[in-house]
Amino acid sequence: MNITNTEEYSNPEKKSLDKLVFRLSAEDGLPPQTIPALHKHWARRENFCTYVGLMTQYGRVKSGVELEEWQYNANLFSKDMNFLLNCHHHEFWSYMVFQKTALAAVVSFLQKSTPFYLNVWSQLVQQKTIIELYEQILELVLRIVCRLITNRESDEAWLTIDHQRELIYKNFLISVPMLFDILMAVGDADAQNTAVLRRIFDSLLRIEPNYKQDLLAALVFFRTAFRSIQTQAENEGFEGAGGGDLDESAETPYDDVALYTLDCAYSLSVLLEVCPTVQSICAEIKLGQSIAQFYDNTVPFLYKNIFLINEAAASLGWINVARLQYLKAFRSIAYSFIESVLAKPAESIIMAEKFIGLLTECLSEQNFVNDYGRLYPVELDVDILKQACKNLDGFKASFIVQGYQQESRPSAQKPNSKMNKKAPSSTKSNNKNEQQANRVSNVTTATTGTPERDIDLEVTSVLDVLPHLGTGFVRRVLSRYENSEEAIAAILEANLPPDLVHADQSEVYIPPDPQDKTYQQTGIRHFNIYDGDKYDVMTQDNPKCIIKQGKGMPNAPKNAAQLLDDKSDLAQYRSRYEAYSLVSEGESSNDEYDDEYDDSYEALLESETRTVRSKQLKAGLANVEDVSNDESEDEEETIEDKVKTDVQSERNKQLNFCENPEDVRARYEARRQAKWNNRNSGGADNHKTRELAGAPKGQGQDKETLRNRDKKEKNKSMRANHNRKAGASFKRSKGMMG
Repeated sequence: MNITNTEEYSNPEKKSLDKLVFRLSAEDGLPPQTIPALHKHWARRENFCTYVGLMTQYGRVKSGVELEEWQYNANLFSKDMNFLLNCHHHEFWSYMVFQKTALAAVVSFLQKSTPFYLNVWSQLVQQKTIIELYEQILELVLRIVCRLITNRESDEAWLTIDHQRELIYKNFLISVPMLFDILMAVGDADAQNTAVLRRIFDSLLRIEPNYKQDLLAALVFFRTAFRSIQTQAENEGFEGAGGGDLDESAETPYDDVALYTLDCAYSLSVLLEVCPTVQSICAEIKLGQSIAQFYDNTVPFLYKNIFLINEAAASLGWINVARLQYLKAFRSIAYSFIESVLAKPAESIIMAEKFIGLLTECLSEQNFVNDYGRLYPVELDVDILKQACKNLDGFKASFIVQGYQQESRPSAQKPNSKMNKKAPSSTKSNNKNEQQANRVSNVTTATTGTPERDIDLEVTSVLDVLPHLGTGFVRRVLSRYENSEEAIAAILEANLPPDLVHADQSEVYIPPDPQDKTYQQTGIRHFNIYDGDKYDVMTQDNPKCIIKQGKGMPNAPKNAAQLLDDKSDLAQYRSRYEAYSLVSEGESSNDEYDDEYDDSYEALLESETRTVRSKQLKAGLANVEDVSNDESEDEEETIEDKVKTDVQSERNKQLNFCENPEDVRARYEARRQAKWNNRNSGGADNHKTRELAGAPKGQGQDKETLRNRDKKEKNKSMRANHNRKAGASFKRSKGMMG
């Protein structure tokens, strides 16, 4: 059956699509047919090209052969979208309703489109045709969506609102997931894009109010998304984690979690900006409190985990931008109350109380309060409320302003996270957002020269006055005041913040477990107080200790024989005495004694030499005179030769520059022996020695032996080994160093 011409599709009576019927003539003599304008007959084409994504993963664009394949597929997809747009009004709706492949093609692009916040076009600077082709496809898909929400194209091509509502909602031509995909594909980077998104949401909510309930379910799902992100941030990298295996192209195991966090942040912020109706829904389900809690707990923890793995990861920049978008989303929810106050004066006091209640509930999230108070000054909002509401509670308003200003004051900051470190940017269009996010991070974590508070000391001061309170409750109160005096006054006057009025005053403070800190630093979970110290071989490659393996100490002797045979210490003594160089240990026997001359002994040696020489001469002469006449001439010649020899040796000694110390010691020893011999001689019997040994044991001893033993016993302490000090002093006086 062939269609005759386009004039047969005219609608001169200007009927709506649900009432319009076309009459078709048939060939071969068959009677003509009448077919409704909305019928599967008009959707003859069954195959439509499915869109293939431009990115590979984690913000990276395809290249090489993959990019050429994408370009070929994108050209085919562009032709299919042009085909749908060029169809007649009834044909277009017939394809959308009856031909599922046409709608699937549109959905495939929205699901695989490049998110606007990544802006990967900086990687395709040299290939402008790729960028132009993608922008052309995005425009075509948006025109198709806009055609779906348009009920009147002309006087002849139109359909009623009720019919349009039924076609769109019951056939799922536009769903809430599809709307979130449109948000990520278009974005709010340009005012024109924001205007297009606002038109889409406004038209849908006007056509079908049930979309409001669908959006409510989608917003409630964000809480589940926050819990999922927190779980993966805590468990990623461990067995059984929900994040899956690490991809080779990922810089850290948390890249997919960080990208999911950024996607949720932009989805919320853009949705709240383009659809004001969603703001009231978020206020009803208390999504603002969930955002503040997620911002304070999960986001810093996720940032810390990524930073510990890779300080230059691109995901750090994603988290910084996500922080800014979460603050922007919370601002949209909070400011909706102020807009309601200005728009509805009759309900101004109720909306003002809701605004103050929202900010009060978020006061416990200090990181969030710090950043929000600096980016969006609360005192300006409170001034607007005071001007619009004369009956506003001044105490609550002042408390909110003071709480956010106090938490925003630089002196109250603590050097918490490393989130002030500027992460590398992965996109070009988001430079402004990243700069704002980094500025928020830098201001949040800035430290000043003021000394830090000693919370433990202040807790002790408060407990001295109010001992019935718990340490945990006291710490929470001190976090709201600058010193312990103000905290004590607030407790006694019952002037505590609203969130602490009904708090448990017996709450006990449980300090953080040191094992958790050790686990974060080392990655090893131990259960010993000495884990992580300088002797821990589990966490250090070179511990400051000796690792003993087997019996004995390292390098120790194995047995007693090896211990006694150890002469390693002799090398130390040998090197020490070799440094003195007192005696030359040469091989030649002609080596002479080489000693440094010391003139301090010159006078002593000279006087001693003269005394010895004079005594020897006198002794020689006496020996000569006492010789009897009956002695032989040989003996006289021997004595004379000896005297002459002694005299000649004395003359030779005078010629020496320094007398040999060996000769000095020999003379001293001779004199000492002569002295002791004379002392022990005992009268005429010069050769008689004192008997001490006596007879063998058991045979008795004579009186002389007993007397000598008794004398020795009484006088032994005067000399010998018991008087070494005197002997040493005598030797030093003679120049004999021992």
